[in-house]
Amino acid sequence: MRRPNPKETGSFHSEFLAEAVRNWLRWQHGTRLTEPRPCPDCGEQHYRKHDFKERIFAILITDDGFEEIIVEYRRFWCKNCEQTVSADLSSLFYDDCLYGKPIVNLCLTLAADNPPTAVENHLQKIGIQVDKDTVARYVREFGDKFAERHGITVAGESLAQNVLAALFDVGTVEELKEEYGEELAEAGIDDVAGCADETYPAKKGAKKDLYEENMERKQEGKNPRPHPEGFTVALGYLPQLDCFASVQCRNTAFASVLANALGMPMEGVAYYVTDDEDCYNDTFPGRVNCLFHRLCARARDDERVEELHKEGRYEELEAYLEAEYETLYEQEVEELKEEYPSFWDEETGEFTGPVTTNAIEGGNWRMKEKLGVPYRRCRSARGRVLLGAVSDSLSVYRNGRPDVSFAQRHGTFCFEKIMADHPPRSPDCVTAPPAPPVSIRAR
Repeated sequence: MRRPNPKETGSFHSEFLAEAVRNWLRWQHGTRLTEPRPCPDCGEQHYRKHDFKERIFAILITDDGFEEIIVEYRRFWCKNCEQTVSADLSSLFYDDCLYGKPIVNLCLTLAADNPPTAVENHLQKIGIQVDKDTVARYVREFGDKFAERHGITVAGESLAQNVLAALFDVGTVEELKEEYGEELAEAGIDDVAGCADETYPAKKGAKKDLYEENMERKQEGKNPRPHPEGFTVALGYLPQLDCFASVQCRNTAFASVLANALGMPMEGVAYYVTDDEDCYNDTFPGRVNCLFHRLCARARDDERVEELHKEGRYEELEAYLEAEYETLYEQEVEELKEEYPSFWDEETGEFTGPVTTNAIEGGNWRMKEKLGVPYRRCRSARGRVLLGAVSDSLSVYRNGRPDVSFAQRHGTFCFEKIMADHPPRSPDCVTAPPAPPVSIRAR
């Protein structure tokens, strides 16, 4: 293994946090794993003891350089096939991951909102050594295992990922309402609506390529190409729950079959709100076109809008469009009130269901903000998008104040359910290393 470059924690960090992390990790040093597991070659479990091997649990950054936290594991000889078999390491390590579970989980937690370079920087400040390439590998591994466990497959190909399944252990909104009926009632949620939309984050280097291409097109007298090459990121969202239902991140253009896969986890919602994208036409029953998109389409053909715009009478134009929107909104609410009465609040006299794609438009922006940097490979971008969607769904702070989401309060997500080869059924059965004893000094 290549040795990392020398590092220091620096002076601009919390020494309290860094020392607490170091002490907790040092407590794991010297741990021995001796529990046998079935032989991976023959499946038997008839052994004789062989020896102990060492494995790095974590690497700390100290004033004296790097400090390795080592755990030991027993190896056995299989009496049946005479192969060397290591002890069960699943309590402290994920398969194919270099460091211990707490380090991997911390990397993934930080990667939900930061690119790998920033994650490495954050870890360095609290005295943990993990390089950016290792973080990127963990992100790709998370995306791959998420798609393997919760992929939505059509004709043998995984087209989308079911976030609901990771959050609640259910396949659809219909199952969610059956399994969590009491919890939904306690939260004052009578019914659930869905939103779907797509966004196109640019690939790494695509904006530069677009600029150079458009310079050439300008010289040739051709119209410029409007958008850089990007990934198709499509998202399904449940506004009443403040959580994502499904995610897609692909190199291909959006199409009806992709829209169908995206909508599968949202089966059971009262209705869907989407933009005027044709791909949704035959996919979502009970589909409602976004009111804002309808107003935009209507304004494009409105002679009054064109007249006010040409004459520069922008205040009048704004007032005119606001009046048009209010008219459309009142008409839409009257129709939806009759068709979906569970979203009508008698006390306030308001329709509580979505009539625009604003909720998912906000989700699009949050996903792009979480990505932060462009990616060249779809696999890397997919891992970051999935981490961002799960992190956003498990929020405890929203709109400038503490606000625990439904998924955080009632969901079952934990990293072990994605990363472990034999994931637990609930977070309660996750094995964590014991915490060090705390000594309290009397004053």
